[in-house]
Amino acid sequence: MRGFTWSDAGLHGMCKPVTLQHHMATRLVSVLALVACSGAAKTVEPVVPARDADPDGPNRAVIAKHVQPLIDAELATGIVVGIVDAGKREIYGFGKGPNGAAPTGKTLFELGSVTKLYTGLLLADAVQRREVGLDTPVAELLPTGVTAPTRDKRVITLRHLVLHSSGLPPLPPSVRPDAADPFGAYRESQLFQDLVRTQLLFPPGERILMSDYGVGLLANGLGRKIGGGYVKALTARVLVPLGLKDTFFVVPDEHKARLAAGTNEDLAPAKPWTYDALAGTGGLISSVRDQLALIDAELDADAGSRAPLRPAMRLTQEAQLERTGDNAGLGLEIESAGIYYQTGTTGGFHAFLSFDPKTRRGVVVLASSKVSLVNAVGRNLHRVLAKEDIKPPKFADPATLATFVGKYNFQGLELTVSVAGKRLYVEGPGEPKIRMLPISDHEFYIERLRSIVVFEKQADKVTRAIFIVGDKQLAAPRID
Repeated sequence: MRGFTWSDAGLHGMCKPVTLQHHMATRLVSVLALVACSGAAKTVEPVVPARDADPDGPNRAVIAKHVQPLIDAELATGIVVGIVDAGKREIYGFGKGPNGAAPTGKTLFELGSVTKLYTGLLLADAVQRREVGLDTPVAELLPTGVTAPTRDKRVITLRHLVLHSSGLPPLPPSVRPDAADPFGAYRESQLFQDLVRTQLLFPPGERILMSDYGVGLLANGLGRKIGGGYVKALTARVLVPLGLKDTFFVVPDEHKARLAAGTNEDLAPAKPWTYDALAGTGGLISSVRDQLALIDAELDADAGSRAPLRPAMRLTQEAQLERTGDNAGLGLEIESAGIYYQTGTTGGFHAFLSFDPKTRRGVVVLASSKVSLVNAVGRNLHRVLAKEDIKPPKFADPATLATFVGKYNFQGLELTVSVAGKRLYVEGPGEPKIRMLPISDHEFYIERLRSIVVFEKQADKVTRAIFIVGDKQLAAPRID
């Protein structure tokens, strides 16, 4: 039934447990949630300084073929792409950025969980300074009177926290995931209070569950151990040595004009996310220029450089899991093909960063909309740069969208599919509409449900929709 490739590239790993993306409120969401995931010495070429825009660069046309369809389909308001290929950088902006112009290499975006890459690097640096070890219990970094939970007599270590195997839930109990700015008001005192009363979901080291709670606790502990708190420690030990002058936790007034305005999946304005005690899990704001500089440093580290932070970067790049196939480093995911990556989503932004030491290539995609399908662009651009014949996305036009409109019987629940211009929606009785994001001309993705919807036809008439959740397929026959 399924034959798409572009969507698969973007949905890699989507069933991994995450944080706010798994907050579910409606009956439709609840039904799908019960189904989901139920029942894992080289040489370095010189770098050419990046320009803010390069309309005539060698890869402009092919990158545009993969990015512009997302803008045209109203999946994102603005996207900027940066690549490193054979030591040369290119930056291209699409859609609208600040002041209505296309975003540039200097436009600022919220990075979300890409921040975890930086937290992993701070940990690696502290390990190499012998301030902590990967197997140091986090309890040793907590203030007097604050205890860390255990289970089956296993304690949480820093390794468990960075690899999301601590057993801590995705979020602390005091965080309100449905808030417009869910992390901004969460303070250190609440983190410690939550920690004392938290019960682990499984013994530390037993399995992986993505946890902002865990990484936030790691960052807090490192900030206390190093001194001055996480933000000060990361700035002094990572941002300054790497020369990342456009990377902030709070954007200074003189740079606010460069900050993109974030939008949600329906392209409505989204409130900026701010961070306090959990800054280490998603608090950074940055530009494509700075993220390309980070990739340059990562590739330089792989080549054996002894420049600042390179040894720590090599440590973050080491596979930590005893298994074949996909793996994880310290703050980095590692594909089986050897590509390192990290992604991040906030209320109004999505970020993708990856690099491949074998080919000396890197890709950064920053979007001013909350749409994880931009991951497909990043993954496919590695293949495009390798001269593979990768087809760009092709989405349904308004006339085709109209053929999907109607009522469907989903597990006894009557769903209504409607269209508004270039956007397709689904809703249950008495529930708000949820946008279905296009991934082909007949396949869609429901971001908040982590579900793919495939419309099937017989004799040119749409007869049913198939909801794909993890490895489950649920049919919803058309009833109108």
